[in-house]
Amino acid sequence: MMAYGQTAITQDLYTASEARGACIVERADNVRLHDIRSPSPNVTYDRDGAEEHIACDFIAGCDGFHGVSRQSIPTDVLRTFERAYPFGWLGSCPRHRRSRT
Repeated sequence: MMAYGQTAITQDLYTASEARGACIVERADNVRLHDIRSPSPNVTYDRDGAEEHIACDFIAGCDGFHGVSRQSIPTDVLRTFERAYPFGWLGSCPRHRRSRT
């Protein structure tokens, strides 16, 4: 099994973004997605009292289940995929437990 934790993913994305000279916005209020079905979607948000605008080729909504991205997807387009595993995230397999004697 290989785990690629959120912290490692974030670190790799920051490194790749910095290498491209991209601007990383860590805090924004009132984020809104526009024209997400069009060939030129865009995002607006408020930061330091001013509205900012980002023109996009595409939008990757990676802000979680309750984030603005999921809420912006029209219900006739939204597709949900879920996979339930028969073990817990922090669980352990009884066969591999070691005795502490």
